[in-house]
Amino acid sequence: MLQVTARHDSKRIGGYPERMSRVADPAELARLLRGTWAIRATTFPYWTNAERKNPRVTFELVHSSPLQLREVYEYHRPDKGDREVIAEAAWAGRHFSWRMLGRSRLLASAYVVSDTPATPDILAIHYGKSALLRQSAVSIIARSHLDPDAVRRSVSVDTHSFELSAEEFWRLQWLTPYTPSAPASSDSLA
Repeated sequence: MLQVTARHDSKRIGGYPERMSRVADPAELARLLRGTWAIRATTFPYWTNAERKNPRVTFELVHSSPLQLREVYEYHRPDKGDREVIAEAAWAGRHFSWRMLGRSRLLASAYVVSDTPATPDILAIHYGKSALLRQSAVSIIARSHLDPDAVRRSVSVDTHSFELSAEEFWRLQWLTPYTPSAPASSDSLA
C-alpha cells in the first residue's frame, strides 16, 4: 500500500514549512493525486468564503519528469453559478511549488501532502506562507464518494498521520455540502 506522509521539522525555509514527502518516487504521488477530490475542510482563506460552495479539485498530470500537475478547482456560487480556477504545481524535490493561473496569478505557495495508511482516499494538503497567504493553511481533501461525516471522523481519530497539530485541527472549517434549492413552482390554476 502506498503511504504518503510528511515529516514536520521545526525549521521554515522561505516561509514554507520544512516537511519532506516520504514518497520515494514522485510518480507514485502523481498516481495517488490524479483524479477529482472534494475539499471537505480547510483553513485556506479562499475556500472559507461562504459564497464558494462544494469546492473540488481535479489533479491532472502535465509532465511526469520533472513532475508537474495541473489543478482545476471548481465550485458553485449561488449568485453566479459554477466557477473554475486553474493552478499548477511543480515537484521541487521536497514539496510542490504551487501557483494560481489567470487573474489570481499572484497567489503562490508551496505544499506537501499527508495521508493515513488507513485510506488513500483522504489527504491533507499543507500550504506554506507566502506574500499573499500570510499564514500556513491546510485543506482536507477526500474522494467525492466518501461521506463528509466519515471523512471528519477519520481525520479526527488520526490527526497525527495527517500531520495536523491540535491548533490546525481546531481551526479547520468543515465545509457542508450544498444543494441548490429548486426554483419555486407555481401550481395555481388561476
